[in-house]
Amino acid sequence: MTTTGTGMKQAPIEFITNGADLSGTTLITGFYGIGKIGFISVNHLIQKLGAEKIGFVLSEYLPPFISVKSDNLVLPFEIYKKNNLVFLVTFFEPYKYEHRNFAKAVVDWMKSNHMESLILIGGLDSRLRTDPEIIAKAVYTSSYKSNYPTNNIPVLDEGLYVTGPLALIMMYCEIFDLPAMGVLPYAERSRPDPIGASHAVEVVNDLLNLECGVQELVAEAENIEKEIQSMMDVSENAEDDEQVPADKGMFL
Repeated sequence: MTTTGTGMKQAPIEFITNGADLSGTTLITGFYGIGKIGFISVNHLIQKLGAEKIGFVLSEYLPPFISVKSDNLVLPFEIYKKNNLVFLVTFFEPYKYEHRNFAKAVVDWMKSNHMESLILIGGLDSRLRTDPEIIAKAVYTSSYKSNYPTNNIPVLDEGLYVTGPLALIMMYCEIFDLPAMGVLPYAERSRPDPIGASHAVEVVNDLLNLECGVQELVAEAENIEKEIQSMMDVSENAEDDEQVPADKGMFL
């Protein structure tokens, strides 16, 4: 076990998979964040590409929620794979208390499985947008810039900050010299934003030469907003048996 700054002990976070070979793959993940872009876009990519569920993530403070989709149980943190792409989808936001431990565990898991690179998807407050032609900004680790084309996606403006799990994962990737990129499309801060998520998917399509359509995100925007808002309400209002407060702050 590890001890946090609060003096509380945390058990290691476990990645449980079916044994699939993950070497040389690209990991794609995101969190709720501004506009809930990370969750919407990663979930959409999984569905459109027909990725196969290969595992789960367990932690000491696993959010105490499950759901059902297509007659199957949905757990808080699931792992999917399609060809050379691996997806970590967070159906519920990790507790703020566990963000640092969760981020470090993701990077350690990448290293131990010899994964090649990482794409993180977040959101950028649309009120900061000054050029209507630019749909997204990005952040890159030094290793990513040295080894991969950036497709001319502008770097995040100086003076702006990325926070939460996405920022922590990028920090660890920079420290351990792993190629990682954060995709930050502009999005509405006050609500789930499927249109902003469609821009994230378009960027990922360009980066990885995919053809993942976004028509459903645009057509079903209102229903997607309602569904995600319902999930958020459940997560924020439920009692936590472990007595760690639910994270009411949504992060990039």
